[in-house]
Amino acid sequence: MSSFLDIFVTAQGNNLSNAFTSRLSSHNKPPPPLDTFSLHCPPLPARCFHSPISTELPTLAMTAMDVDTDMIQRKQSLYQSMDEMFEIQKEMYKGQQYSQIYYIRLHLIRTLIYSLLPNWKPHLPVCTVLGLEEGKECIIVGTLYKHMKLKPTILSEYSKERTVTPLVTPDNFVHPDDNLVLEDESGRVNLKGNILSPSVYVTGNVVALHGKETSGGDFLVEDLLEAGLPPQSDLPNKSGEDKYVVLVSGLNVGSSSSNPLQLQLLVDHITGHLGDEKEQLSAAQIVQVVVAGNSVQIQHGLLNGQNLASKDQSKLSEPIKELDIFLTQIAAGIPIDIMPGYNDPANFALPQQPLNRCLFPGSAAYNTFRSCTNPHFFDVDNVRFLGTSGQNIDDLGKYSKAEDRLEFLERTLRWRHLAPTAPNTLGCYPFTDRDPFFIESCPHVYFVGNQDKYATRILKGSEGQVVRLICIPKFSETGVAVMVNLRNLECHTLSFGTQISS
Repeated sequence: MSSFLDIFVTAQGNNLSNAFTSRLSSHNKPPPPLDTFSLHCPPLPARCFHSPISTELPTLAMTAMDVDTDMIQRKQSLYQSMDEMFEIQKEMYKGQQYSQIYYIRLHLIRTLIYSLLPNWKPHLPVCTVLGLEEGKECIIVGTLYKHMKLKPTILSEYSKERTVTPLVTPDNFVHPDDNLVLEDESGRVNLKGNILSPSVYVTGNVVALHGKETSGGDFLVEDLLEAGLPPQSDLPNKSGEDKYVVLVSGLNVGSSSSNPLQLQLLVDHITGHLGDEKEQLSAAQIVQVVVAGNSVQIQHGLLNGQNLASKDQSKLSEPIKELDIFLTQIAAGIPIDIMPGYNDPANFALPQQPLNRCLFPGSAAYNTFRSCTNPHFFDVDNVRFLGTSGQNIDDLGKYSKAEDRLEFLERTLRWRHLAPTAPNTLGCYPFTDRDPFFIESCPHVYFVGNQDKYATRILKGSEGQVVRLICIPKFSETGVAVMVNLRNLECHTLSFGTQISS
C-alpha cells in the first residue's frame, strides 16, 4: 500500500532564503569528497556502488562497530548497466533511409508471432498480402500504417495559407475517419471491421490478423494477435531487507517553475541531512537515484544559432552549473544515474546518448556518478529497471488514445517495442542492422519520466510476469519524487513543498 511523505517547510523572514543563497554560492567549485557518508556512514570503496553483478558480495571497508554504534549505515547494492543496446558506437550515417529499421522490426516481431500461432489458430494458413484470396480465411502478419486526417505534414504546412492555419495545435491528432493498413514485403491491404481500433494502434505496430479478403479488396479482420509480454527473470527473494531506488524527473533547473529550495530539500532528504532519526533511517535505505530527463531548461531566446555575447554565454551555462551543484551533493554519498531528456543538451533523436561528463565537473569527479542513455536499462540487486524520459509515451499520446498514461506503458510492453511511432513521428537514429527499441526481456520496473502526474499500477502477464508501471511527474511543477522498494516492488511518493514569507 502506497505511503505518502509530505515535507513542508515554512521560512519566516528572509533568514532561510539568505542562508540557502549563501549555501549555493559556496558551491562555486566542487566540494571535496566527504570524509563520511552524509548519513554518518564510514566511507566505502567506489567499487561497492557500481560493479558488474557477480556472485561475490561487496564488503564494507569497516563495520559500524569500528566507528560508532550510534552511526547509521547506508545500505549497499549491486548495480549493472545494460545500456549497450542503446549506445551508438560503430554505426555510421551514410545517407541511409528508415526502411531498413522497419524491415528489422517486422522480422523480429513476426518471428515471435509465428511461434505463438500454433497455440492461437493452428488450423488456419498463413498468407502474405499478395497471396490473399477472396473469401478465404487466413492469417496475415505485417506492420500497421495509420492514415490520419489530422496528422501534420510538412507538405500541408506549405500548401496552406498562413491565414487559415489553426492558431492552436491540437494535443491529439486522432480523428474518427482514421483507418489502418497492413503492409509486408509483398504489398499492403486496407483493414476493415470493428476488432482493430484505429484509435488504439499506431504506425509501426507489428500484429497478426485473422480474417478474409472481401470483394472490394479489403481485409475484414475477425481477430488479432500481439507479441505479448516478453519473458521475465525471477524476482529476488521477498524476505530480504528493504532497499529503495529514487526516481525523479523534470528538475528543469533554470526554468521559471524550478524552485531551488524545493530541489535542495530533495537532496537533503536523500543524503540524510533532513528530518529526525526516523527519516534518516529511511534515507539510509536508498541505494540508487535516477534522474529521468529534462534536468535543465535553457532559455529558448539564447538558442537562435547566432554567436552569443559573453553575458549570454554565462546565462547559457548557469543552469548546468546549478544542476552540477545538486548532483555533486548526491554523488558524494550515493550512486546516481542521469538520463538525457527533450530539454537537455543532448542529441534529439532516440536513443539519446549520455550527457557529456564535462558538463558536470563536480559530480563527474565521483565514480558514483553515471551519465546514461535514454532509454535506460539497468539492474539493481537483480531487479531490472527499464525507463525513458517520456518522449516515446508523449508521442503515443499524440497519435493514439488511452484511458491513462499507464495504458500506453502497458501497450509498449505487449507490442514488444519501446517506441513504435519511431521513426514515423518520433525521431530516431536510422539503424541498418538492429532495432534497439525491441524489448527482448521483461523488466520488473518500467518507468517513464516527465509526466503531468504520478501514477502507478502492477501489470501481470500470462506467463507469470509482474511489472511495476510508474509515471514520474515533473519535479519542478509537482515537487514529487518516487521511491521503489526492491524487495517487493511497492512504491510511494516523496512530496516537497516550500513557502517563503517576507
